[in-house]
Amino acid sequence: MKRLGIIFDFNGTLFWDSDKHENAWKNFSKKLRGNALSDEEMKKIVHGRTNKFVIEYLLDSSVDDNQVALLAEEKEAFYRTACKRDITNFRLAPGAIEFLDFLKEHKIPFTIATASGEKNLKFFFKEFNLSKWFDFSNVIYDDGSILGKPEPDIYLKAAATIGVKPEDCIVIEDAISGIESAYRANIGKIIAITPRDTHEYFLNLKGVDFVINDFNEFNRGLLL
Repeated sequence: MKRLGIIFDFNGTLFWDSDKHENAWKNFSKKLRGNALSDEEMKKIVHGRTNKFVIEYLLDSSVDDNQVALLAEEKEAFYRTACKRDITNFRLAPGAIEFLDFLKEHKIPFTIATASGEKNLKFFFKEFNLSKWFDFSNVIYDDGSILGKPEPDIYLKAAATIGVKPEDCIVIEDAISGIESAYRANIGKIIAITPRDTHEYFLNLKGVDFVINDFNEFNRGLLL
């Protein structure tokens, strides 16, 4: 039997935080260009993308790495504060803990491939005790060394990190750019995790095999 692996996006997937990212970017957009991002821009330009990509889009110009780091941290500090203030929703997605326990118990290789930067990733590891399931050194994040989604690089690197061929991996995503990235990486199966009212839209995206509402709906039979 071939070896299968799971690669998770994080924001909006394992942690449902899209509202906080959107609010942070909308406020930051007003500061940088004078008006908030539209819902369409949020869907196609922000979700799943690196901070550098979004900042350069907002400024309509290239920005050196030092300036990107300063601007990005300002936005991310606002985001992290919003996360901690929302005590009710500051937890992993429904069914995520049970699913991660299942993967660990069955020794199925898995990791995270996220557009988040190192500071946010360390924040998530601390607050959610992610080291119970994930090795930080195996998580692929925005460290400035690889192209961001929708380029395939992040998922190719994640598959290599867990020692599984891309075509034998399952990617779980919530963003259009992330789904395109996984598709271009020749990932075997792509599962979108989205609210029910968007299921039809995501099912029509190229490469999407299944759509689930939360991790309780993941068909574990795909892995056994």
